[in-house]
Amino acid sequence: MLRRTLVAASRSAKLRRVATDVPIARNVAQRFVAGETLDDALRATRELNAKGMSVTLDHLGESVTDEAVARRSAEVYLEALRRIADDGLDCSVSVKPTSLGLDVSVALCDELVGAICAEAARCGTHVTVDMEGSDHTQATVDLVVRLRGAGHDNVGCAVQTYLHRTADDVRRLTGMGASLRICKGAYAEPEDIAYQDREEIDDNYVRCAELVLAGDTFGRFATHDHRIIGRIRNLARRYGVGPGRYEFQMLYGIREPLQLQLVERGERVRIYVPFGDEWYPYFVRRLAERPANLAFFLRALVGRRA
Repeated sequence: MLRRTLVAASRSAKLRRVATDVPIARNVAQRFVAGETLDDALRATRELNAKGMSVTLDHLGESVTDEAVARRSAEVYLEALRRIADDGLDCSVSVKPTSLGLDVSVALCDELVGAICAEAARCGTHVTVDMEGSDHTQATVDLVVRLRGAGHDNVGCAVQTYLHRTADDVRRLTGMGASLRICKGAYAEPEDIAYQDREEIDDNYVRCAELVLAGDTFGRFATHDHRIIGRIRNLARRYGVGPGRYEFQMLYGIREPLQLQLVERGERVRIYVPFGDEWYPYFVRRLAERPANLAFFLRALVGRRA
């Protein structure tokens, strides 16, 4: 119930306006968001690279219905890629289809994401298409299929293991050679299309991870759950897959000691670094995902008032 309430709050324009005007919310959000500018994001990238971790940048924004806004978001990504290449950073990008015009027109989204993929290829890096709510799942999978069909071999996709359909999506996309980010999912979805039980979601996560490890594509396992990390490492050993063919992905500011521990054990780790002034929906979904995040926010709020 709490998660569903917070996810609904992440979509509220009124609550967004209130939260973004409250300094404490902005300050606490900085735990999960690198900053509002590209310079902030690249600064965080350099720091993480120095610790032995790769990065994927996410320019925050979603549900865009204005073509001009979508084009501006694409320009931010193109500039980020140019600076990543110029600075020699170990960094890729993640893009949300609805921030790049999917709700305006399919053709616009294809154009903008295609341009980002082309620039990323020139810079020698990868593009992951983020997965949003279930109302965009099919359109997102179809987008990745079209992009790969158009020759963009450096584009992959995030898939969410709380959805019943995800194993079939994994088979389809890996069959095309796409590298997938396996994650649990951050939205509240109905039980007719999504698992509600944590154990079922976890088991489906491991099933999907095994499909990736048993195949030929690079695996990107997004999780902060040490139990799942252990199961994936065991599966990798079973299939004879070394750390050069998969990585663990974690969110900026979450379980940092575990991130460093995995690096020390020789695992590849990539940190998802969001930036931009559209931080509110992302921040609230991070609170919804883990009670510890919400407790952190409440402690900071009480401490600041005191």
